[in-house]
Amino acid sequence: MTMSKVLTITVPSYNTEKYIDECMPFLIDNRIVEDIEIIIVSDGSRDRTVELANKWQTRYPQSIRVIEKENGGHGSTINRGILEATGKYFKVIDGDDWVKTDNLVKLVDFLKNNDVDLINNPYFEHDEVTNEETLMMKLNIKSNFINDYGSIIENIKIPPMHTVTYRTKILKDNNIRIDEKMFYVDVEYITFPLPFVKTQVYLDFPVYVYRVNSGTQSMTIGNMVKNRAMHLAMLKHELEFIKILPSTTAFSVKKVLYQRFSELVLAQYVIDLSIPNKKQREREIKEFTDFLKAERIDKNVNMLMISKILVKTSGKIIFPAVKFRSLVQNNNTWRNVERQVLNVVKRMKK
Repeated sequence: MTMSKVLTITVPSYNTEKYIDECMPFLIDNRIVEDIEIIIVSDGSRDRTVELANKWQTRYPQSIRVIEKENGGHGSTINRGILEATGKYFKVIDGDDWVKTDNLVKLVDFLKNNDVDLINNPYFEHDEVTNEETLMMKLNIKSNFINDYGSIIENIKIPPMHTVTYRTKILKDNNIRIDEKMFYVDVEYITFPLPFVKTQVYLDFPVYVYRVNSGTQSMTIGNMVKNRAMHLAMLKHELEFIKILPSTTAFSVKKVLYQRFSELVLAQYVIDLSIPNKKQREREIKEFTDFLKAERIDKNVNMLMISKILVKTSGKIIFPAVKFRSLVQNNNTWRNVERQVLNVVKRMKK
């Protein structure tokens, strides 16, 4: 397929009528409107999402396409976006988030004049409660310099999907597809293409603005307990992906993928330890620990030490902290403290 645009922006949208008219104006700018395509993928929306999106398509038919499909989850909208993309580069902007327009213009200008597989930018987290914006993933590496990916990955690790722009050819040629009808598949989206990435660039200006603390996101602990089977399935798929990496994959890439998997192990233990019913909690933790031991995760030299300790102790080492958190998580002061701690940790991920 001929790449007719510089950048494809896929906008996954499920019942986003409240946000679509907020999101779209930030994506449209006369300086780049001819260089981008925006694919709004309605994932079986039951509200006015499609109606409102069609109005934007009518205003900018050269740049906006609206696709309606049956509900298949966030992963299905990204898969459809990859399939339909005609841009040389590919980025995902969720329908309830937005961008810094001037910085999006800067990104497109860079993409027009450079050739690279993976672009990382910092991003903002916008707190729905306080309206504060916090800059995330500001990396201590040279900006605007194209790197060999294998030599730089240990400095950047694997940032969230809000930082990522891929060369579309990598996604299409390697048939990158992520799980459908599941939460947490952003992990797959940011990791599955990495064995095929050869070059990377860090641009030090933030593009994406990510809405947090809305109370409805899948990452709240109550929702994660409810959807824990999906998180576990994603974790297992991620392990299978790592185990069959192409032989050409750089050792540094494999090492960082195992470190990211280590974080998933920690998250799964936190989720399982948060199950209210004691018998069910103990049973699921035992099953998870047995699975990890069978995979010799606690013996893997590439795994982070915290995850090895969790496997050896069946998660008991962090149970007091998880229990304390469950008692105070609805306290506003605690939520603010936790948010600050998470922000510091994310800034430290270099």
